[in-house]
Amino acid sequence: MYRLALLLALMLIPAALRAENRMALVIGNDGYTEVPVLENAVADATAVAARLTEVGFRTALVTNAGRREMNLAVAEFTARLQPGDTAVVFYAGHGVEIDGENYLLPADISAPSGVGAAYIESESIALSRLLDRIRATGARTTLAVIDACRDNPFAGAAGRSIGTARGLGRIAAPEGTFVVFSAGAGQQALDRLNGRDDNANSVFTRSLLPKIGTPGLELRELIADVRVEVRDLALSENHAQFPAYYDELLGEFYFTGGTAPAQVVAPVAGSAAIRADFDLARQVGGEAALRAFVEKYAGREDDFSVQIARRMLDEMTAETAPERVAAAEPARVPAPLSAPAGDDRREILRASQSELNRLGCNAGGADGIAGRRTQSAFAAFIAQSGAALGRADLGSEKSLAVLKAARAPGCAPAPKPLAAAPSGTAPAVPSPQASQVTSPSIVGRWAFSAECPLFVRSAGTITYRSTGGTGISGTWQDSFGQTGTNRGTQSGRTFITKGRFAVAPFTETGTLSADGQSYSSTSTMGCKVRANRM
Repeated sequence: MYRLALLLALMLIPAALRAENRMALVIGNDGYTEVPVLENAVADATAVAARLTEVGFRTALVTNAGRREMNLAVAEFTARLQPGDTAVVFYAGHGVEIDGENYLLPADISAPSGVGAAYIESESIALSRLLDRIRATGARTTLAVIDACRDNPFAGAAGRSIGTARGLGRIAAPEGTFVVFSAGAGQQALDRLNGRDDNANSVFTRSLLPKIGTPGLELRELIADVRVEVRDLALSENHAQFPAYYDELLGEFYFTGGTAPAQVVAPVAGSAAIRADFDLARQVGGEAALRAFVEKYAGREDDFSVQIARRMLDEMTAETAPERVAAAEPARVPAPLSAPAGDDRREILRASQSELNRLGCNAGGADGIAGRRTQSAFAAFIAQSGAALGRADLGSEKSLAVLKAARAPGCAPAPKPLAAAPSGTAPAVPSPQASQVTSPSIVGRWAFSAECPLFVRSAGTITYRSTGGTGISGTWQDSFGQTGTNRGTQSGRTFITKGRFAVAPFTETGTLSADGQSYSSTSTMGCKVRANRM
């Protein structure tokens, strides 16, 4: 009676109050004795086991296990599972698909000679049978993560007919089970991207690891982020790898920081938002954009996009060091005009302003500052006199000598007021054409500076040409070494153009100053541009 009463009492305890065990079995095989060795499987398993332990799993780690060791590890794992428990299995190593079944290969698997697929089946662990054994324990939730979709190790002459060429096949997951493959059916999962990739983990596992420790990240969202990151990284090497998953879970699953009422999950920056900023940084291009992105997310080193940005930045710094030194030289990118440096040059500029005033070009006070009024006066002098000078020559000894040698008037005189009409006669009425004010044209060469999102700044030059009527086209180059073209129209002092910046299309809307010597604009990429005529 006592035992019966105790059993009934236990049955009446709400399931939510029972302790739920979180158990994990992690296997990593790369030291194969008779088939090709792998590079990162043991490192992957070790890192995953450590991360699962950090988030509260009782974890068993087995590395370079033979068939007997793998079977023993599975038997011990399932023996510890109780009804209602959560079970996680992670496997990194060789796998092969034979007649619709996926087999996980122990480290001591031998290359068959003259034997068929039945030998491999008997010497390996069938994934579906492993999941069935876990299901039989009454475990409420089972998650299987299989990073094993590599080339078939038996694709040689002796075993060519054993299994598909590469990858694992689809699986019918039991109820309450979620299965993730590091690559889709028939795809190869990469250990490394290329010969320069020194990451200790495979392409899939390096993306998975930081997500396991992200509070409040539900499993399906976690896997969605991992799939996109793995796909994008593989595509950077022209390789197709898109992880596959099979979802038969009942409800939600969190590695850490779930939705239990007693827990308060601190908000974290979503991977989707970080990826959006990363995409923008890549579109803007150049070292400055990537550096700004990395600095913005300095606290999110666990995020895959931040890791990739750091790698791109390191490679860019190493490969373009000589170019970066050259880019720092003043002649590389024309800077916006400013007051000449040094007392001597400032005196030259004061003298130049005095000469411009003498020539009727109205440079304003001789203060030694190359303001807009002085720049306009100097441009007017060049236009009227035909002197072989450029706007950048303002404040130089060369231009001062030319100004001193010039004879007044160097600039066109201001229009005289109309004389009063003789008594008894009608005043002259100017024609519409004579009274029309001509708007300045954007046609010409400009030095621009731009401020874009993520604190990205660039400078460069753009040359606009007329394409007939109100049409204009521009050709530009910026301080990142990028070039491009845009086309549009000008109406009055307003212009609108469309073009491409790196891979991103954009529309720019701007307005010229009244004197036509500068303009400001904004683009649909969020950049603000200011330019001065050269």
